[in-house]
Amino acid sequence: MQKRLKSDLARILEPIEPYLKKVDDQIRERLSTGVPLIDESAMYLFKGGGKKIRASLVILCSGLKAEPSGDAVDLAAAAEIVHCASLIHDDIIDQSLLRRGVPTVSRKWGSRVAVLVGDYMYTTALRVAVGEGARSMFPVLVAATSDMVKGELYQLEYAGIDRIDKHHYFTIIELKTARFMAACMKMGGVKGGFSEEESDILYNAGLNLGFAFQIVDDALDVMDDSAMTGKDGGNDFLEGKVTLPFLHLLENVDGGERSKLTEYAKNPTPEGWEYVRRRIREAGAMEYSLEVAMGYNRKLIELMGTFPSSPCRDIILDLSKFLVERNY
Repeated sequence: MQKRLKSDLARILEPIEPYLKKVDDQIRERLSTGVPLIDESAMYLFKGGGKKIRASLVILCSGLKAEPSGDAVDLAAAAEIVHCASLIHDDIIDQSLLRRGVPTVSRKWGSRVAVLVGDYMYTTALRVAVGEGARSMFPVLVAATSDMVKGELYQLEYAGIDRIDKHHYFTIIELKTARFMAACMKMGGVKGGFSEEESDILYNAGLNLGFAFQIVDDALDVMDDSAMTGKDGGNDFLEGKVTLPFLHLLENVDGGERSKLTEYAKNPTPEGWEYVRRRIREAGAMEYSLEVAMGYNRKLIELMGTFPSSPCRDIILDLSKFLVERNY
């Protein structure tokens, strides 16, 4: 299943594959130091391929008017490096064992190496953003990176079942996911020659895409296992994270069952997870979450209608549809 999803995504992004190969080349060049421990750990997750969604958004938005420039490719590489660094740090915090179907960097090299290589990757990406031709993008990339860190801390503060509600959930995914996707689309728009107003429209489109993407990603944690998603099924629940399907379930059960579910969330076990997953499905929480995600996607479609029809715009729309409908 995971291979089929990658194949479907590759088909959608095939028209920009030459640019994505240049992104891969830039990532290797930027992260290469000649120090084996740094080079091996920094490139480790990239060897699995990844979806390169953020890089694709930079390239596609920069190509809405004309051919994407070399500066756009550089920024796309920087975006992927930042994203990968955030995953490495997330896996340390969550004590995750798998990422993209392979052991996490922290599991393979230990937390000390993982922290340092993640820091190195962040600084490398930001160095790209202050390079020749990309300096105006530095504040955008810094703000997006800062938001991801704030989102992680916000999640730690409101992760407990006694504190989190839907408002907190949406704030978390806005900071951790949506604003970075929004920044990628805005950076691409700026490099593509759009005005500040037009680039802000792309930012808002990316914000909606990020919400839709993360809601579906959280729902997949309920549906799937590592064979399908490349990470442990039920990880979010077992790590104490409360996502939209579970929050919706809590809103639609009586007090007695709410207490039972809350206790399972406070003391997560594989057995408790099986019960919670079954009840999420029975309560229609999956369908609810998908409809919320589709609502965000409809907003993206409306915003993208601001721009003239073009191959890159069509790919963005196809990509958003794929990200919302994958595995459903």
